[in-house]
Amino acid sequence: MSTRPDGALEAATSGGRGASRLVHWLSARMRPVSRRDVLVGAAVAGSALATNPRTYALRPVAAYDTICGPGNTPSGGWSIFCATVNKGANTCPPGSFAAGWWKAAGSSWCGGGYRYIVDCNATCSKCTSGCSDHICDSRCWSCSCSHGSTATCDQRLNCCNAFRYGQCNTQVSCSGGVHCRLVSCVPPYQWERCTTTSFSDDRTAEHSSPYLPQWGPISSHYKALGDRASWLGASLGPVRVPNDGIRRGTYVKYQNGFIYDTPTTSASAVTAFVWGVWAGSGGTSGVLGYPTADKTTGLKDGGWLQPFEGGCIVDSASTTTQVVWGYRWTVWKANGRENGVLGYPTAGYVDLGSGAWIQAFQNGCIVDSTATTTQVVWGIRWTLWQSHGRETGVLGYPTGPLVQRSDARWIQRFQRGCITDSASTTTQVVAGVMWTAYSALGEDTGILGFPSGAVTSRSRGTSQAFQKGELWALTGKAAYAVVGRILSAWQSEGGATGPYGYPLANTVTAADGTMSCRFEGGTLTA
Repeated sequence: MSTRPDGALEAATSGGRGASRLVHWLSARMRPVSRRDVLVGAAVAGSALATNPRTYALRPVAAYDTICGPGNTPSGGWSIFCATVNKGANTCPPGSFAAGWWKAAGSSWCGGGYRYIVDCNATCSKCTSGCSDHICDSRCWSCSCSHGSTATCDQRLNCCNAFRYGQCNTQVSCSGGVHCRLVSCVPPYQWERCTTTSFSDDRTAEHSSPYLPQWGPISSHYKALGDRASWLGASLGPVRVPNDGIRRGTYVKYQNGFIYDTPTTSASAVTAFVWGVWAGSGGTSGVLGYPTADKTTGLKDGGWLQPFEGGCIVDSASTTTQVVWGYRWTVWKANGRENGVLGYPTAGYVDLGSGAWIQAFQNGCIVDSTATTTQVVWGIRWTLWQSHGRETGVLGYPTGPLVQRSDARWIQRFQRGCITDSASTTTQVVAGVMWTAYSALGEDTGILGFPSGAVTSRSRGTSQAFQKGELWALTGKAAYAVVGRILSAWQSEGGATGPYGYPLANTVTAADGTMSCRFEGGTLTA
């Protein structure tokens, strides 16, 4: 604040009773601050007023030396906290702006470190008279002088103190008085248009409001993220307990998200978007429980993931946001998560009825039923299982994992069949009566080897080719194996359409190497 050109301040501070006249002049100039309010400050800082009143009033060296005292009542002279008058928001209310700041050392509200207090000054929204000293007349201010309600401990002055430090938003040359003050544990020049010029007043280190978060794991994590300079923005209220009927954790709401904490989890930040998905899954009392870490970004394919006690919320550039929870979360992690065989989830948990469920991923699924155990189906097996009707098709639910043989051979078994392949064949499905016979004959290690073709419809039945033979089945009947020399002899006689017809038993080999097989039209021996 500069001296007025009419010389009023010179007159007020001259002569033997300069301090008394200054009090009278300030009380008239700075209304709605009363003369009594200024006298309270004068009583505390009397020596400063007596020795150099003009310098003291216009160029203070410590915060609020003109109206000092740590009290929380109007008589203390301190400005109210913005959170008290701004519905819990630790921000400048509408019609005010960050105008100046100071710091206070050893504040328990910042873990024993520095606390930074920012004055939010009113704008001169109604007129601009009196701006020659950069503070417009009180009748021009965008707010009116009052004090905090007796319903709160923060009963300090609201829009009463005609004062401005001036290190913030210096482009605003004239302002009203201090509307309220906000706080941060990081310097305001990191998150507001402020200079690094610093003032100090350690008396304000413990000033507070019931609408500000207390120091603890949440505030500590908030500070580590950057406090007001972080993506979270300003706090919008104190530490609260979720209204979930469990009440085992706490949280603080911020402009762009939340931080949650429990005795068994670390304080974790949640974006507003993730919070919405989480709330849709039941929030703190739902399947996910509390977050256990912040969101991790920069994953494969532009993905991100946030872990919770019971699962995660995850997304990527190629998928939509999904929730993975329960045993699916355990299995997905065990299979390499987004970098593993399944990739990212493409859908949520789906209840298939009768205790069965499935969750689909980019390259497969995790699935279970009451008659099976939880299994992963991925790659070509996932493609073929889907094309064959999935759990309602010929294969049913998977009963085991992918089994890798030597030489690129593998098999995955299902309730009514298998999907299998080898280096010398293509991937095939063996199901129904073919699977019953194939399984009984030792699968790929038996007399047939790996399947080399799909099931083919025939006159009166079906067949399927294998490396070492064929399976044939009359409609509605069991399948039987025709292999080796018997297969060649049978085919030379016209096969199933020849005089021998369909096989009625598996080909057997005697001790002397003789092979035989019983058919509808008789027995072949070779």
